Amino acid sequence: MGMTRHLPAHVPAHGGHHVPTPVLPVVLAEKVQGLREASKADNTRRAYLSDWRSWQAWCDLHGHSSIPAHPDTVSAYLADKADTVKVSTLRRHLATISKAHQVAGFPNPCRETAVRDTVSGLRRTYGTMPDEAPGLLADHLGQTLDSMGTDPLSVRDSALLLVGWCGGLRRSELCALTWGDLTPDPDGLVVTLRRSKTDQQGEGRQVGLARNSNPARCPVVALDQWRAVVETLTEPGTDLAGVPVFATITRWGKMGTKALTGQSVALVIKRRTQQAGLPVQYRGHSLRKGLVQSAHLAGVSDSAVMATTGHHSVTMLRRYQGQAGLVSRSASRGLLS
Repeated sequence: MGMTRHLPAHVPAHGGHHVPTPVLPVVLAEKVQGLREASKADNTRRAYLSDWRSWQAWCDLHGHSSIPAHPDTVSAYLADKADTVKVSTLRRHLATISKAHQVAGFPNPCRETAVRDTVSGLRRTYGTMPDEAPGLLADHLGQTLDSMGTDPLSVRDSALLLVGWCGGLRRSELCALTWGDLTPDPDGLVVTLRRSKTDQQGEGRQVGLARNSNPARCPVVALDQWRAVVETLTEPGTDLAGVPVFATITRWGKMGTKALTGQSVALVIKRRTQQAGLPVQYRGHSLRKGLVQSAHLAGVSDSAVMATTGHHSVTMLRRYQGQAGLVSRSASRGLLS
């Protein structure tokens, strides 16, 4: 349930509206509410609600009004949380508080100069560089794959790593894939992404997975091997079109019916890379970022990378490229030999 559905239980309605609230038929009111909730991704709604609870609990503890809130209260909250919460997260908290006041019809304290100055002070004092996941580069991906076995869980995880990396996919995109989203192509596979972080309207996007000459590094081969396992773990004659590609597997080796969650994908990446003995702590976003960085180091054009990853701007792509090649391509390299 979205924040707009929770707020009325916590936020008093402001009596200063000039336009009276219409009384809608129950069916229509529920439809409107459903559309409003669909306007935000599930993760976004959960984050908003978590932020609101944190803000409300802090205000209750210190005897302040959470809504309507005074600008000094908001500033004090930011200052108190700054030592334990990242600046980027506090900015999201601020957006939640701001949205709550807008929904309730109260003056927005977050727009006041005092709060804006506090945020500027946070940036200068604590910095704004995000704590980003390291990219899983091609050689480390190869080491991870080489360390894995041939049991069903390993076959699934190998396919997950290769498809996620080669397709530059987000965790949510991997979780949403069904077997019906994969279409054979002479050179590999076409993956249809029904919805993604930057495509909340569900227009869809297609990504190509090229066949690799090395079978041990080929996402198409890995998917074929995983599908063969899936067919042995499911009832004969089962139509797999709507079945998640990366589904859960029980501890007894039985096929689950639910797709992996984003957190589960992150744990797979973390566990498999650690088992390979890699010195870097890889996380959920490491596959997508690793493809971008590896392609950058290999001289692949930005346009080709963006066609795969779906990035809409070169600016964001540059952020993903990060420090890849920063040392090896340093201006001073080789000048003092």
